[in-house]
Amino acid sequence: MTWRLFPRLTQWLRALPDRRDPDGCDYSNAALAWTAILMYGGRLGARRQIKYLLDTDGGRARLGELCVEAVPAVPHGDTVDDYFVSVDPATLQAVPQAMVRALLEARRLEAFRLLDRYYLVTMDLSGHLYLGDTPSEFTVGCLTQTTEEGRTLYYRPVCEAKLVTRTGLALSLGSEFVENFDAPSPDVQDSELPAAERLFPRLKKAFPGFAFCALLDARYCNETGFSLCEKNDWRFLITLKEGSLPSVWKEFQTLRRLTPENRLTALSNGIRYEYAWVNDIAYGKRKLNVLECRWTDKDGKPHCFAWVTDILITAKNCEPLSQEGGRQRWRTENEGFRAQKHGGFEMEHAYAKRPTSAKNFYLLLQVAHILSQMLEVYCRGKRQVKHAFGSLRNLARAFLESFRRDPIPDPDALRQFLDEPIQIRLNSS
Repeated sequence: MTWRLFPRLTQWLRALPDRRDPDGCDYSNAALAWTAILMYGGRLGARRQIKYLLDTDGGRARLGELCVEAVPAVPHGDTVDDYFVSVDPATLQAVPQAMVRALLEARRLEAFRLLDRYYLVTMDLSGHLYLGDTPSEFTVGCLTQTTEEGRTLYYRPVCEAKLVTRTGLALSLGSEFVENFDAPSPDVQDSELPAAERLFPRLKKAFPGFAFCALLDARYCNETGFSLCEKNDWRFLITLKEGSLPSVWKEFQTLRRLTPENRLTALSNGIRYEYAWVNDIAYGKRKLNVLECRWTDKDGKPHCFAWVTDILITAKNCEPLSQEGGRQRWRTENEGFRAQKHGGFEMEHAYAKRPTSAKNFYLLLQVAHILSQMLEVYCRGKRQVKHAFGSLRNLARAFLESFRRDPIPDPDALRQFLDEPIQIRLNSS
């Protein structure tokens, strides 16, 4: 599956900068990168497990196949760490971006576009490394948090942009690490919005020519958030709360009562959804559109969501804007961060403490997560995986055992099969 969807992945890994003396190296940079990716893909949970679970005769042969080279053994986790401490994370971030761009250019994700035009992008902040309460060389630049007991905790969060789909994919488009190196004063810490301002231009440069719609939470419901999307040539659907834009909220509440024609009721999966919208609400020099969706779930609990958008809302598009757009924002946390924290990847584990290496391990996790999601899709989705294997973790264990033990019967025949062109479509139902 990897070879079919990303035939140049090893080539991209091999292109990473390498400052080591080639005469003194037992492993290529591609072999070291693949070792970390396999650690995540096999859900090993710690760098030290590479030695015990990956370094077998079968593992060595498979790693050599992936790298298209002979390897003396599966590299030790410390060897991987020592290499990635010298790699600029910006160069490694280009790898998951190239993987997603390959899917877009092959038109494998077209069926998931909003209104048949916009790919959905979410942005969210999460802690990826917690370093306790003892200052050290590893905590330089960390954000800090003071507990009720007065302890100062050190942590490294990341602002993550993901392309999401209604079927549950959450593919990394870019990562911006939130740090205090450039803080204007000791009392001011870096945060999500400044990180997003740094990340947005890089995303625009990495994915030219593609139409995106940003699904953002209420902290972006301000001129800063609107300008970020505008400068990036992205449409936006941003969660609107009563306190976010008081003037817009008040205008919407007034006009929704005066425009009964801007209403739609739709039944889906036995639930009755009620939509209301108002276009062209003035906000400074802007005109904003507001969409509201109300429903009562099967347990009798009422719900109400509202979004502000620069897309003109109509009776034809209000339902997909809500159900296939705004309500998909949660997938960054659920399908993205939650899966990486609690799905066996152990994102918050300190795979590396040195800042540069820690960032690179996080980016390698994004590569592994993309590959894992493609494997799940190949197995016909999470439901079929759980039916066949019991859980996604069990699928990862089956992959690990196959990688460690199953020999490749005929490498030449396998290579010939992989070189034959076939069509791969991702299930969009």
